[in-house]
Amino acid sequence: MTARRVLLALGSLWDLVRFYLVISLLTLIVRSAGGEGAAMVPWLLLAGTGNLLVPVGGLMLALFPQRYGSLLGLLRLGKGLSVFSFVLLLVSGSIRSAVNASVVHVGGRALSGVALVLGLFALDAAFLALLMIPAAGARLPLAGLAEAEMKDFH
Repeated sequence: MTARRVLLALGSLWDLVRFYLVISLLTLIVRSAGGEGAAMVPWLLLAGTGNLLVPVGGLMLALFPQRYGSLLGLLRLGKGLSVFSFVLLLVSGSIRSAVNASVVHVGGRALSGVALVLGLFALDAAFLALLMIPAAGARLPLAGLAEAEMKDFH
């Protein structure tokens, strides 16, 4: 397995963890706003399960590049939309709802929701950058570019 495929698999596993963290953060925000957080979890899962396509597709691409090479464009689109949604969250000012939410307590310190969201953004941007890096020697016309980029995943 090449280093790029290992990084893709790690990025996909990170996306699974990210999904859990986002659902947990939303549950905490709803609970802190006076709602019943536990009752929201099934609804949040229902709304967010489409986000699991990127990590599953990334794992399929990392493990079976020949068979699932055509997923590369879809994975780029999914990660791009994820990064765009974080930018929209920052620009709209909606991130203020996560300011007072303490997500993780380690020792006497707590990780705020904003720190978690910014960390998620940084890792998502890094994963998107990995997907956007063209394969070594990919100088073909646009029609054959996806096939040339798959060389790094073999």
